[in-house]
Amino acid sequence: MKARTRVAAAILAFAALPLILVNAGSLADRRDDAARNGDLLLSGNADELAALLAATRTRWLESVRADARLPIFEEMLTSDAAPSPLRLSRFFAAMGSRDTVNIGAIGVLDLEGRVVQDSQAVNLGRDESLEPWFLRVVASGHPQMVGPYTATGERRPALYFTALVRDADEKRRGVLRMRMEPAVLGQVMATALVATPGLSATLMDEEGRTLASVGALGNAELALGAKADGMAERVLTVGNERVAIKPVPNAPWRVVVRQPLPEWVAPQDELNRQWVLETVLLLVLLLGASLLLGRRIAAPLARFSDVARRLAEGDYSPVPRWPGAEEARQLGEALDALAARLRDTIGTLSKELQQRRDAEAALWASKEQYLDLVEQLPAAVYRCGNAAGWPMEFLSPQIVALTGFTASDLLAGDGKHFSRLIHPEDMAHCEAAISDATIRLGKYQLNYRIRDRDGETRWVWELGSVHADAAGRPTQLTGVMFDVTERETANQAMALLRGRIEARVGGDFFLALATGLARVLDVERVMIGRYHGSPPTRVISLALAHRDGPSERADFAIAGTPSAAVLAEGQIEVLDGVTQRFPDDAALAARGLRSYIGRRLDDSHGRPIGVLAVLHGQPMAADDAAARLLDLFQARVAAELERVIAEEDLQRLADTLENRVAERTRELEAANASLSQAMEQLVQREKLASLGSLVAGVAHELNTPIGNALTVSTALNDIHRQFADVLAKGAVRRSALDRFVAENSEATELIERNLQRAAALISHFKQVAVDQASVRRRQFDLAALVEDVLSTLSPRLKRSPHRVEVEIPPGLVLESYPGPLEQVLTNLVENSLVHGFEPGRAGVIRISAEAAGPLIRLRYADDGLGIPAALRHRVFDPFFTTKLGQGGSGLGLYLVYNLVHGRLGGSIELLDGAGPGASFIVELPAVAPAAGEETRG
Repeated sequence: MKARTRVAAAILAFAALPLILVNAGSLADRRDDAARNGDLLLSGNADELAALLAATRTRWLESVRADARLPIFEEMLTSDAAPSPLRLSRFFAAMGSRDTVNIGAIGVLDLEGRVVQDSQAVNLGRDESLEPWFLRVVASGHPQMVGPYTATGERRPALYFTALVRDADEKRRGVLRMRMEPAVLGQVMATALVATPGLSATLMDEEGRTLASVGALGNAELALGAKADGMAERVLTVGNERVAIKPVPNAPWRVVVRQPLPEWVAPQDELNRQWVLETVLLLVLLLGASLLLGRRIAAPLARFSDVARRLAEGDYSPVPRWPGAEEARQLGEALDALAARLRDTIGTLSKELQQRRDAEAALWASKEQYLDLVEQLPAAVYRCGNAAGWPMEFLSPQIVALTGFTASDLLAGDGKHFSRLIHPEDMAHCEAAISDATIRLGKYQLNYRIRDRDGETRWVWELGSVHADAAGRPTQLTGVMFDVTERETANQAMALLRGRIEARVGGDFFLALATGLARVLDVERVMIGRYHGSPPTRVISLALAHRDGPSERADFAIAGTPSAAVLAEGQIEVLDGVTQRFPDDAALAARGLRSYIGRRLDDSHGRPIGVLAVLHGQPMAADDAAARLLDLFQARVAAELERVIAEEDLQRLADTLENRVAERTRELEAANASLSQAMEQLVQREKLASLGSLVAGVAHELNTPIGNALTVSTALNDIHRQFADVLAKGAVRRSALDRFVAENSEATELIERNLQRAAALISHFKQVAVDQASVRRRQFDLAALVEDVLSTLSPRLKRSPHRVEVEIPPGLVLESYPGPLEQVLTNLVENSLVHGFEPGRAGVIRISAEAAGPLIRLRYADDGLGIPAALRHRVFDPFFTTKLGQGGSGLGLYLVYNLVHGRLGGSIELLDGAGPGASFIVELPAVAPAAGEETRG
């Protein structure tokens, strides 16, 4: 066999086998990845289904708990008179409308298990005291879900949701029961699987029974082994399916997501086919490469091996002559040059290596001395990079005492863990100070808060420096951090005492103190409460605050609470496990509180009057600042509470005197009401008189056109009767027919003209009457409204020698109340006719208007006698008139003033004109203010 053939065979033998083995290993890894991805798909869908079912179950339970708090259920159980059937049916229909398909029945039971009310009348009076859902909810006191379960008297299984009905004092009154179809579970599951085709799911209980199924394979039975094993979270193969099992949190259920085994294995089979193709291609490429390499390097290969062996043994002498192709000779000569350079380089490196070892030994000794010095410091030493978040590069062991985290915890990852502990409110001034020091390449001082590992707030004072590289660029920050929590807490407490509360009293004092203590101590709640009862049985909070501000006030019974222990012992300090010591106080567990420090407040006679307490969701230390601050403020709060109680006693004495004053005030108000009622009756009488005058005038005007129409219609009837006689005799001539038609046309025209005149009068009167009788708001044109008023007053004006001139441009539109405005115009015209003009003299009334921004300025003037200057200030007074007993009531202009300034929202002014007559300016808003309530007359 030729040398090149042997080389090619050797290359192929030594290269092909490892590559095939590596490729086979890669195939196994990819198959494992495909299997894991398939299992992750199943388990991910199972997790999503379990979470969705758990959330849905929790939402249903919370919903039935909230429904049980509705007042109507307490009314059903405690009231002697049951709600009306119509009200019950509407209420149950409203509750059932949330899910009309799945909600079967809603019922209310008393504590004996008897159905008191039910959306299905057949259930009334049924005894359900032995049903498991009733027994569970009564025993636990919490909302329950049972099922699917077939209750006594029912033919189909159902889900039962129950919750206790309680009154305002949290006393049990009964049980609310809601029955739902089990199909709702399948609907919930179907919403989660709709985006993943090919999968199916089954919901099973702890006994292995199927509750609901969705998907193509959802109805196939499963055999998952023992109950405990079947409830475990796992992925396995069952029959011809791959299944993922996931327990539903807080529920005795398990979700089983299933996929046909052929579909699950399909990605792995595809990988097998790809591997075969890749292997064949690789062998072909290796064969060609082996033949080529064998031909090119077979001759010089032995020489290269020999030179490599001599180099490994330290022999760097050159080879006299290199056999083989030109490339091989060039490679050999390069190998000789490399050997020469290696000989020189190794000598140099040996010297440098020894020097480096000596320098590292000296550096290590210096580092040991530095670390010993750092560990003796009372503060934490740090070094960090000058980048966003200040990534830490070194932290001394004292960081554990400061933050609760080890140095490795804070240096891990991106090294920014320490900056994430800084309080968000302090981050801005820290960044500003470090930025300023970075620009100056100088030192900086910081005072800020951090959250330690236990969530407690600690104060840190930091002194640091900025370091630059050779180019002057800031690269690192170093410094020390001191724990100054005690000092800052004391300073803030003293500032709170001197600043925020020293000048406050009463409720402001209590709220300011509670809010300030909550922020200074950074605790969940601070409460200042007052004992009520003799002996005390309740606490009413005077101030209740948390670290973000005040919260709602509280009123609770002290039995079984820490407040009772404070009352008995004077003070208590439960630094952890307060819910275990006071298990009857449900509010502690509901708010997640773990520690409680309280002080009793006594008055100057030593009688307990209140409680001052700090509550926190984390344990508090025995020497915590909270206890010292409560001791500091205890006497001040007790004195302020005693003062408040004394003021309340004085207030009760003052109330006795105020009751007498109030009684006398009521008598005066009754007399004033009688006077106001009399005034209103007079005003109404004036309005009726004005309306009666309008009616009389309009009736007189209507008499003429209606009388004319009646006369013409009578004559027309005679013409028709005469023409009928002529027609009956058969003696109709062309002249008689023409005369009949002409007389009919003339009579019809006269009737139509008179009736149109009457209709116009009635239309104007109807609009004015309706507007004046109904205080309604609408849009109207001012010119048209004035025309309607004057048309209605035309009978009164025709009987007088006076005339009215109107200068109002069209398009002045108001959104206001036309009735009051028409009353104003009518009273002004009547005032002019009665008081303004001398008998026998013809006068002129001028009405004009213009737009003035958002206002409409209306001017009314007459050229009559005018108003004497001595009487001008009284023209708008009630019952003031210059013609008392001569037709004047003294209420006309008083009504005008009240209507303009009241309902119309404008103003009216009597002008002091130089000429004769009276002149009024009425300014009205284009859009009148809305009335509190529209009244219909």
